[in-house]
Amino acid sequence: MSSHTLSLEAENARLKRLLEESEARCKDLEQKNETLSDQVAALVNEVRFLRSEVKRLLAGHRGSGHRIAEGQLTLFGPPVPPAEQPPPSEHVDEAPDGETPHDTIRKQDKPKQTSRTIDTSVLPRERVVHELPEDQRVCPKTGVALVPIGSKIFEEIDYTPAKLSVIEHHRIQYGPTPDVAKERQVTTVTASLPPRALEGCMASAGLIAQLLVMKYRFHLPLYRQEEVFQQAGLRLPRQTLCDWVLKAAFELRPIVVALTRLIRAGPVLQLDDTPVKCQRGKGSKLFQAYLWTFVNPEVEGVVYGFTPGRSAEDLAPLMQGVSADYLVGDGYAGNAAAAREAKLELVHAGCWAHVIRAFRAARPEARSMAGLFENDIRALYEIDAEATELGLDEDGRVDLRRKKARPILARMLRRTRGWKDLFSTRGAMADAVKYLLNSRRTLKTFLLDGRVPLDNNSCERSIRPIAVGRKNWLFAGSRRGGEAAAIVYSLIESCRRAGVDPWEYLRDVLVRVATHPASRVEELIPARWAQLRRATASST
Repeated sequence: MSSHTLSLEAENARLKRLLEESEARCKDLEQKNETLSDQVAALVNEVRFLRSEVKRLLAGHRGSGHRIAEGQLTLFGPPVPPAEQPPPSEHVDEAPDGETPHDTIRKQDKPKQTSRTIDTSVLPRERVVHELPEDQRVCPKTGVALVPIGSKIFEEIDYTPAKLSVIEHHRIQYGPTPDVAKERQVTTVTASLPPRALEGCMASAGLIAQLLVMKYRFHLPLYRQEEVFQQAGLRLPRQTLCDWVLKAAFELRPIVVALTRLIRAGPVLQLDDTPVKCQRGKGSKLFQAYLWTFVNPEVEGVVYGFTPGRSAEDLAPLMQGVSADYLVGDGYAGNAAAAREAKLELVHAGCWAHVIRAFRAARPEARSMAGLFENDIRALYEIDAEATELGLDEDGRVDLRRKKARPILARMLRRTRGWKDLFSTRGAMADAVKYLLNSRRTLKTFLLDGRVPLDNNSCERSIRPIAVGRKNWLFAGSRRGGEAAAIVYSLIESCRRAGVDPWEYLRDVLVRVATHPASRVEELIPARWAQLRRATASST
């Protein structure tokens, strides 16, 4: 091989090496450019925030004599036209759901009520006529006799405390006439009682329904209900109230079993949990138990399950019989372990509402950067809102998600590079970024199927009544009490979702559930019950 050939090969190798170094430098410059672009966007976002704060402060000082000269706002540079931001989705701005006892449960923001009109259109009315005596129906000036010519109406809203009464059921006995009774043996017969909620119990279905609704919907413990009844003139021992509640709950269990079967059968299962205190026995110490919430987006209802712990072994029995393809949760590792324990093959989906809450908590530490992440997550919700507005089916929805959401996801993940150089590794921003990175695989599951929701808010909203209730009833008296609470909560929350009055519903099904055909027990699920009632009312 000639020296000329060797020199050409050496030169070629040198040029190749230079080319690789140039490509590496270009790639590095591109990454730095992306980082600088994000930082510029963050600074623009910060400027917008500062401008809005100055305007707010100026508005607060109107009329106080404080003025800022025209044009002084140029301190912040030329005005930057604010980008049009879509209104935040109601799903994005979910309040904490009470997953832990430390969560502050805040009410959802509601529009201000501009009208102070009292609406009495649905209240029953009683007409009271006030007349003058005959001797006063004369003109005080002329003494001319007067006759009725009209009336002035004044409306008064009245309240009567809850009415308690005793119903005496007189069961007529039938026997032979005295002359026949002497000659032969005749068996007497007695009129039977109508179906009852609990056999041998003095409480009617209406009273038991009231106990359940006050305890599990309005969070009034039984000892307070005992005081309410005593004030109304009825002494009911607290243990008697406990017995009635437990017996009624387990009478209703077949309905919850049927609802559970429907929820487990869907393609998507949503799962969440919240802690509750429980007592092993009278006088024993409390331990941490859990209520699990199961929701199927295609079923109008929710079911709860009680477990004495949070391990996979505790949860697995509640997941038996699940035929779903996807499990939506908050990333708790025990959910996946329980699915394996129950021998289920599920694709796990993450919750974007958890991500945006984490970045919202990081605002005090990194307002601009957190705002960029929040805007991107809102953009994901806007894509789903567009799909709904267009009336797309599940295939069309997932196609739209893949087309528009993938660039947003890539931008968010690029933004997480180098975050350790910008923020504390122990702060709120670090927690938010870690949650995003650790859950990035499950957070992308919504790109696989249009039926998978972006978040688990539908399930988490069902936890709030429990989070509020446990602040009042403090703890479950036993494991049996926890299971009873899960049954009644399931029916009352399902009533709320179906727009059903829980007292009317419970008063009816408490009597019917024991005699209703087992093959048609699904007719007693709140949503089905309401449909049948409407159908019956329209046909009569």
